[in-house]
Amino acid sequence: MEHWAFWWVLANFVVYLTVFGVALCINYNFNILMVGVIYLLPLMPIALGPENAPRFVVQSIHNAVFGIIELVIFAITVKPADAAFDRAHVQQLLGHTLPIAVALIGLSYVSRMSVVPLGRVELGVIMALFLAGSILRVTAVVQLGSQAFKFDIVFRDQQALRTQKLYAWIRHPSYTAMMIVILAYALTTHYLWAGVLGMASAGFGFQYRIHYEEKALMEQFGEAYAAYRSKTGMWLPRLMR
Repeated sequence: MEHWAFWWVLANFVVYLTVFGVALCINYNFNILMVGVIYLLPLMPIALGPENAPRFVVQSIHNAVFGIIELVIFAITVKPADAAFDRAHVQQLLGHTLPIAVALIGLSYVSRMSVVPLGRVELGVIMALFLAGSILRVTAVVQLGSQAFKFDIVFRDQQALRTQKLYAWIRHPSYTAMMIVILAYALTTHYLWAGVLGMASAGFGFQYRIHYEEKALMEQFGEAYAAYRSKTGMWLPRLMR
């Protein structure tokens, strides 16, 4: 098991590192570098043993697959003029990115150290959540479009308010998707308090982002956004519309 697990973890690390390098060559910028490192750190193929191999491998799959998804998204959508490195940018790094990075890296390392046996039902639930969150994340970004999706809260030329498809039901489906993925990370740890703290940290980061993002959307789109917000849920669809 340990020998097989080692080669799987090593393969995940090498594939991810290769994609990371290609993404930097295609669109070198600070945001891709930052995102790449966040998912690279938990992929380091060290401290793997027979006792922690099952959860270590699952954690490795999570970071390799979702990290590649994020690298591709950022390589396609990030524009050179987006990052101004001004006060607002630093605030987003500290209030939005840092808590989410702490959750992703922290939950990953707790999973790597866990020696709790991994049952089939637990594995099935974890992978189902991870797959659902990953698919929802990609779908939400595609439906939003490369002009509208970005790390920094800026508005590009000809950017329109998206209120169709997933966005007709949820204002921030891509953030909901990431919280589902992070829930899969939390369950992989099999430790209640680690999972709770990780989810709380990520939830704070996304809520911080939503606060400033919706404030900017109100300033940009005015009454159109106010009407849209009154009819849709922030994280989940409203039961009564």
